[in-house]
Amino acid sequence: MPETVISAALMARPRITVTVSEEVYEFLSNWADREERPLANLAAYLLSQAARERQEQEHPPSGEASTGGKGRGKGVKDE
Repeated sequence: MPETVISAALMARPRITVTVSEEVYEFLSNWADREERPLANLAAYLLSQAARERQEQEHPPSGEASTGGKGRGKGVKDE
C-alpha cells in the first residue's frame, strides 16, 4: 500500500478566537468585502503584519537600534 504524504500547506494551522467591538467588526467586514476576501483571511493577514512589525522592532537587523514603536517607519533615513 502506498504511503500518503501530506504537504505542510494542507496541514491544519493554529487557530485563535478574537473578540472585537461591533464597530471594528463592521470596519473589517467592509474592508474584506471591498477586497473580495474572507474576513478571517484579512484578519490573519493583519495579525501577521503586526507580528512581523513587532518582531522587527524587538529584534532589529544588526546595526539598527530599536525604536520601541515610536520610529519614523521603514524606508525613512535620518538626514
